[in-house]
Amino acid sequence: MRERDQHTASAPEKSQEKEQKLRTLIVLGALFLFVGLIVLRLMTVQVVNSSEYQVRAKKQYEFRSPMSATRGAVYDRDMQKLATSITLVSFAADPKIFDKPEKRPGEKKERKPENPERVADSLAKIFGKNRDYYLKKLKEKSRFVWLERNVRVDVAKRVSGMHLPGVHSFREQNRYYENLAAQVIGFTDRDNNGISGVEKQFDADLRGKDGLIVMQRTATGKAYPAVDKPLVEPVDGNSVQLTIDMNIQAIVEAELKRGIVAAGAQAGIAIVMDVRTGEILAMSNQPDFDMNNKSTYGADLVRNRAITDSYEPGSTFKLVMATAATDLGIRKAEDRVFAENGQYRIFGHTIQDHEKLGNVSFKMAIAHSSNIIAAKTAMDIGQGKFYEYARAFGFGEKTGIDLIGEVGGRLKPVNNWGKTTLPWMAQGYEVLVTPLQILCAYAALANDGVLMKPYIVKRVLSPSGDVIKENSPVEVREVMKSRTASSVRSYFKTVVDSGTGMAAAIEGLDVGGKTGTAQQLIGGNYRTGSYVSTFVGFFPVNQPEVATIVMMINPTNGYYGSMVSAPVFSKIGGRIVTTSEQIRKRIASTELKPSKESIYLDSVKTVIVPNVRGLTADEAKSLLKLHNLDYKKINDDDGVVVAQGVAAGKRVALWTKVPIEFAQPESESKMPNLVGLGADRAVATVEQLGLRVRISGAGGKVASQWPQTGAKVADGQSCILRMSN
Repeated sequence: MRERDQHTASAPEKSQEKEQKLRTLIVLGALFLFVGLIVLRLMTVQVVNSSEYQVRAKKQYEFRSPMSATRGAVYDRDMQKLATSITLVSFAADPKIFDKPEKRPGEKKERKPENPERVADSLAKIFGKNRDYYLKKLKEKSRFVWLERNVRVDVAKRVSGMHLPGVHSFREQNRYYENLAAQVIGFTDRDNNGISGVEKQFDADLRGKDGLIVMQRTATGKAYPAVDKPLVEPVDGNSVQLTIDMNIQAIVEAELKRGIVAAGAQAGIAIVMDVRTGEILAMSNQPDFDMNNKSTYGADLVRNRAITDSYEPGSTFKLVMATAATDLGIRKAEDRVFAENGQYRIFGHTIQDHEKLGNVSFKMAIAHSSNIIAAKTAMDIGQGKFYEYARAFGFGEKTGIDLIGEVGGRLKPVNNWGKTTLPWMAQGYEVLVTPLQILCAYAALANDGVLMKPYIVKRVLSPSGDVIKENSPVEVREVMKSRTASSVRSYFKTVVDSGTGMAAAIEGLDVGGKTGTAQQLIGGNYRTGSYVSTFVGFFPVNQPEVATIVMMINPTNGYYGSMVSAPVFSKIGGRIVTTSEQIRKRIASTELKPSKESIYLDSVKTVIVPNVRGLTADEAKSLLKLHNLDYKKINDDDGVVVAQGVAAGKRVALWTKVPIEFAQPESESKMPNLVGLGADRAVATVEQLGLRVRISGAGGKVASQWPQTGAKVADGQSCILRMSN
């Protein structure tokens, strides 16, 4: 009985023992399986997919940083910088570190995400922006966002000194300009890509090639270069040297701005060209913009009207008629032509002259800009030949200048001409030209009849200064015989000596040129009261060196080219000769015997004092400096110059101090009515207004005047009085 009880008692114990062994085996099996899975996973991570996970790891602690190439500079002809790159600092961040915890190689624990609010608050205080602006960027789903671009170095030091987590700094190049020739040079975007002008045309040369460096982050978030990663060095851009003369450009811009104000014009254009080579020495469009302030850029302001806009040229186009008639032997200087006393009916239309001329010489007809004689002469030339000469001057096609946006104007083929096309085209209508095309045509006349291709880029230079590309003068074609050019130049000298262009005269030099006035053609219709007024000319007449065009768009204080553009030409030319040693030497070297020009240039060891009345202190100082003069303030008032101790026009030694007196500006002066006054009284009246006086004709009384009665006038402006009995 006892044995049976013992046997009965041992059965449950054996059952429990079996269960315990089974549980142990299950646990051990599960453990071995778990360990096996871990080993398998490790093998997968470290062996099979090791490269994939290495890439993922690197993404957590490595990033690529661009190394900006230095954009090449833009220089003037004398290697003075017009555009250059300066170093600024930009800040960026990796939003990933603000998003979720991350574990980097070598770290035992996951790093908590950084606090984006702290970063946003700090940046908002420094840059004055709303913190939400930065928070939005820091929460983007990307690995790289720009926080601030092109920060000044002093401000960047404040940001870097705050040691903001996840914020990295990068040195970038930003463009700085001398604020000259704005539309010619153009500008870049914030990534240093050329957007307009030379900056765009030569972008591939200027921008270079950015480099690259791999950075690694430490556990504290600091970045350092990865020493085992390749470094791609940036390749700096090439530089571009222009034909522009910075000093001449500054003169042109200053005088054009003053001329626009005096004329009450909407805009103005001026170009200066070397007639022998085709080099552009200055090209200005006003108003312009602040090249260092992108908020001032506007589509209308950045357009280079000198090459992108075309206009009916008015009487400046009479060059074609005069050249063809002289070259073909149809007209000579003293040939008499009847001007119909100011009115001429042809093909049912009336052509009018502003002066009632009778039987006059061809030379005087050009001097007084007779539309009637221009039309009659063109009819004698004939359609085919007239078109041939117009085309030879380059009208109707692009000049080929190395600037973007040039248009070719419009010159209709002869088979599209009507009966009135020829007589009207002879006056400068039914044809569209750019300011540059007109200037090139007159430069061809000045260059003994040879048309030159204009260019504005002299050379492209490597970062080390080696010449990569170089432009040289290109003769396009001979437009006229040399003797024809000499004769026609004499016609246009008469324009300035005694005709419509007297206000363009330059002291000490013989000047040739032509005025032009045309109604603006807008949308196929002529707009009443809307004019384009031009003077284009060259000097000295015998062996010209420089050609210049001045064009005013929609002047309101008088609209004839003789009134609003010729005086600006005179001031530009006078200052160029006075201040440009190169031009003075070239003019002097062309003289074979003593002449008015050479005598004048020999005397330029002394200089002529300019009129600074009406200018601010800075303007007066700059103008006197350009004339190699100093100034002395004789009172402490602000405002504008009301008196100068050395009279304008007087010749003095270099760097003479000119005493100037300041006062608040008075109200604008208006031109008085001088008609009927005697010469002495009329001259005294206008000189009291600070105007320069030129007298035309013979007689004791003023028969007509310019500017007209009531027109606004400024100090230094020219006044023309025509005398008769």
